[in-house]
Amino acid sequence: MPELADFREIEVPGPSAPLGVLPEVAAERHGDMRFLSDTPWTTYGGPVTTVAEFATAVRDYADRLWAAGVRRSDVVAVVQRNHIEVEAVMCALGRIGALPVLLSSAMEVGELLDCLARLDRPKLLVDAYGEARLAQSRHALALLTSTVLSFADPEPGAAGWTVPAHDRAPHVADPRDEDDWFVVTHSSGTTGSPKLAAHSTRSLFGMVAPMIMLLRTQYNGGDLNAKHLSFVHARTCAGTLASLEANVPMLAIADPRLDNVKRLLLEHRPTSLETHPNVFIQWESLAADPDRPLGPVQRFISTFDAIHPRTVRRLVAGSDEPGVHYLQAYGQTESGPICLQMVAGAAIADYSPRNVGFPGPGIGLRIVDEHGEPVPDGEVGHIETLSPGRMRGYIGGGAVPVADEAWWPMGDLGRLLPDGSLELLDRIVEHVDGTESLLEKEDELLELLPELVELVLVKAEREGVFAVACPRAGHRGDEERFHAAAEEVGLGRIPVRFWEWEALPVTGSYKVRRGVLRERLAARVTAIGDPKVLEGSK
Repeated sequence: MPELADFREIEVPGPSAPLGVLPEVAAERHGDMRFLSDTPWTTYGGPVTTVAEFATAVRDYADRLWAAGVRRSDVVAVVQRNHIEVEAVMCALGRIGALPVLLSSAMEVGELLDCLARLDRPKLLVDAYGEARLAQSRHALALLTSTVLSFADPEPGAAGWTVPAHDRAPHVADPRDEDDWFVVTHSSGTTGSPKLAAHSTRSLFGMVAPMIMLLRTQYNGGDLNAKHLSFVHARTCAGTLASLEANVPMLAIADPRLDNVKRLLLEHRPTSLETHPNVFIQWESLAADPDRPLGPVQRFISTFDAIHPRTVRRLVAGSDEPGVHYLQAYGQTESGPICLQMVAGAAIADYSPRNVGFPGPGIGLRIVDEHGEPVPDGEVGHIETLSPGRMRGYIGGGAVPVADEAWWPMGDLGRLLPDGSLELLDRIVEHVDGTESLLEKEDELLELLPELVELVLVKAEREGVFAVACPRAGHRGDEERFHAAAEEVGLGRIPVRFWEWEALPVTGSYKVRRGVLRERLAARVTAIGDPKVLEGSK
């Protein structure tokens, strides 16, 4: 297995084609590469199991969008179910030269409408799922959008508020230039409203380059990369394009339920498995399954959020591969991946998710104080980066110059260690004085409380922290046991509330929306009139 030090020396060439036509180029090179999904495509009339069929679907979508009136430079917001087909829609819009704005259908409807309001009357494209989610907002959509196109079949007798996109007309392929905005995705919205961030072909490929570097050095023709991700996220856009460039077969998982994932693992035997950290938590039990569904997995990959070491240990223990390892990437929608951390199975007992590894090729990293002045290595400060995968601007916030050399604030606290790796401690907005890392305290509590599937420490409105603990199915919260563990890790007798995991407010990438969680609990306390309701509530 290559060392990360080797990866930092590798140079990756630019994209082999404009991203809107890359599927067609990939189909010419390796059209029989597997490109699978666990559930059928609902907006395309044929099967998609290879790159060649994926490219055909992209061309078909482009013909339908052209017939529906989509032209170069149109802004088209896309709200569809979480399925790999949305990536084909993105490529189809890119072929025409339109600008796709990919919005997670898991967003609250009010936030979806807010995003549309920032786009200055775009076209809106929905499938049956998106149409159902927004049906009650059709009158608002008439004001916020220029037209609503739908891939869904119209309901018999239903009043038409969407324009069916079923007809076809030969489209004109006219992709945007390399430094023009190619796609707009959104930030997670964990600490506030989601931001709309634009990427160009150049910046998106800056995100793809480290992935291609890994794919070309670690994968061979027998590999299969299984992914359950938010398919509208910039990470997934980059990952799909990397698979097309590097000829790495992919299995896209839309349904993350345990029984479905087990079936897929046993049927397809992927060598790589990637999902969000909070989904891996739900999949922990697969490691102890006597059928060994995780047996063939050589690498577990996660990005988006911190993952608990307990989860990593259990997943790795479920593999039968001698070279099994865990790969973590640190970054954000706006920056692309910044650091990579690879942990071999033999070293997993000492794994700390606070160390997020080393910066990738061409990436600058520094730690500064609150005034923007660099601090010595080993001191805690604000993390700032320079990266080729950085976004090109916010919707409503103006463009970022292509040659911009300004350092980007990640919004996190951390420090550089003597070996050059980065230790990530906390989000700045969630940091509590007197506690170096709330994230580390969460990990320590989960180690002491294996009956919990998740634990979230949230900065209180005034001072201190409170905990939201999610017991596993079949377990009840034990207030005294929790308080004993909290005191053992140095938090004292903090308030705790026991919730079901499904009740947590999460983003489309399953990150806990800590700000929303804080607001909901504060509102409940106000309504009841007793601040002690937080402590021990069930």
